[in-house]
Amino acid sequence: MTVPLAASTGTATFDQIAIVTGLVGLMYVALAVLLWRERTGRVTLVGRLADAVGRFDGVPRWAALTPYLHAVSLLSCAFGVWWDIAVHIGRGRDTGPFGTPAHYPIFFGILGVIISGVLPIALAGKPLPARTIKLTKGWRIPCSAALVTFCGTFALVGFPLDDVWHRLFGEDVTLWGPTHLLMIGGVVLSIFARLLASAEVEQLVGTNKRRRFQEIVAVGALLIAWDLFSTEFNYGVPQFPLILQPLLIVFGAAMAFTLLRSRMGRGSTFAALAVYLVIRGGIAWAVDQPLGELLGHFPLLLVEAILVELVALALGNKNRFRLGAVAGVLIGTVGLLAEYGWSQVWMPIRWPASMLPSALGFGVFVGLGAGLVGAWLATRYAEVAGEVRARPTVRRTHQLGAAGLIVVLGIIFFCVPRSAEPGVTATVSLDRVATGSEPTAYVTVELDPADAAEGARWFEAMAWQGGGFVTHSMEKVAEGTYRSADALPMYGKWKSMVRLHQGRRDMVSAWVYAPEDLAIEQPAIQVSDGKAVEFINEQQVLRREERTDVPRWMWNGGYALLAVVGSLEILGIAWLVGRGARGGRQRAAHLAAEATKRERETA
Repeated sequence: MTVPLAASTGTATFDQIAIVTGLVGLMYVALAVLLWRERTGRVTLVGRLADAVGRFDGVPRWAALTPYLHAVSLLSCAFGVWWDIAVHIGRGRDTGPFGTPAHYPIFFGILGVIISGVLPIALAGKPLPARTIKLTKGWRIPCSAALVTFCGTFALVGFPLDDVWHRLFGEDVTLWGPTHLLMIGGVVLSIFARLLASAEVEQLVGTNKRRRFQEIVAVGALLIAWDLFSTEFNYGVPQFPLILQPLLIVFGAAMAFTLLRSRMGRGSTFAALAVYLVIRGGIAWAVDQPLGELLGHFPLLLVEAILVELVALALGNKNRFRLGAVAGVLIGTVGLLAEYGWSQVWMPIRWPASMLPSALGFGVFVGLGAGLVGAWLATRYAEVAGEVRARPTVRRTHQLGAAGLIVVLGIIFFCVPRSAEPGVTATVSLDRVATGSEPTAYVTVELDPADAAEGARWFEAMAWQGGGFVTHSMEKVAEGTYRSADALPMYGKWKSMVRLHQGRRDMVSAWVYAPEDLAIEQPAIQVSDGKAVEFINEQQVLRREERTDVPRWMWNGGYALLAVVGSLEILGIAWLVGRGARGGRQRAAHLAAEATKRERETA
């Protein structure tokens, strides 16, 4: 079957394709020249800079520049993503890879991630960690350099694939589209490579306050980057079940805080939390105030950090898996309840009390699994750094880490699917507030069945993509009758609707107003006073640009490809971190044997 390409909505023009191709080409040419000159012993400006920074930081030249470049690149990506999503929520679709200025920091941030992986490959030379990857005779590179380049390359590939996806399926205005997750996931997972590089350096030259601070910043960056997956919830336009927001928060907090606290001393989680709050808050302010876009909310994570610190004080951090398991369970319960309270204060969608039983039930297992994953990572990084292995055995720790990851991913994937049960209709009444060229109106709906919104996870009136974003709760005024808390715009490019999220996964919406869109051959929608409307699959409302004539197997194929790439990235992290850990264990055992031999000789 041949599927024609979509109309040119959100797809790249020739000049944008030329820009992307030219910039990527220049980057690879420059990196190729650097690799050739460095590997043939010639002097380069980059090499001189690496030598200078290496002397200042007391690290090998291959490890000197990457921490700083990687941090700046992550910041650029994060700022660009939150800015870009705010632009799309307020103004609608763009016109290609560089259709909005927000795409530039994302693009250059991804390039920076790749460069931060290639630099240590070009500059690699003794001293190197105990376990490396052989490229050619006499050219070995650290495992961390390969991992950063691996993740960054997948992120960069997502940029052109995003345009291909739009041409085939129309524009998917959701963060969780396959190509969007490919880009974001590659950048997020590169942080684990950064932590691996920190451990490799510690193996060679030990640690100091500056390098400890860099590791804390990396974990803070992990908290920030992880919050990207929850951005739709944080902006108030989630397109997937609400249960996923608390589970993603529990996953990220338990994994990151366990990883850090089981490697460092008291207060380290608070330091990472401070990095998270300052930078995440700064990005939210910058997008909202100077740029004039939508304010992005975010979880507080304070109680989660306190819980991990208290568990570490009570149990110690020698048994990392015990720390991760106990702290994870507490984060999945007490921490989740704290975020429930925070959602009532500041989040755009308040979590309903009716969701708590299922959230806590899933949260216990997600927290437990995430804590085990964090403990596995911390154990491997400690071994890379030269820690002498203690019980439990390596195989046992692998089993615990794998079990934790399987539990977390299994629950997350179980909660992702949406449904749209038919049968809810409403009679709409409009109470006009403004007339003329920019009419607005309060929306009242009389539901059939009358109890359709009872216990809903959200029931709201929303308008977006008309130059801003507004959302108002639907307030009950009579049995089965609800009225929006404020008026909705019904003019211009605004798209106004009533959204209903029932149960764990049922998500439907009813149109109130939408403009004619000739580019995608969609007619205008204007609900008149007293008209009966049907609540339909919310995806058809929120993603008006998506095509409906594409075979299901093609959609499934796109997400299957994402699953394959994601699995490759996870396996790459596990293999390279495990490889580095084996080298660290062997080196530690060799040093211990040498020390024992010297003691015997002097005895």
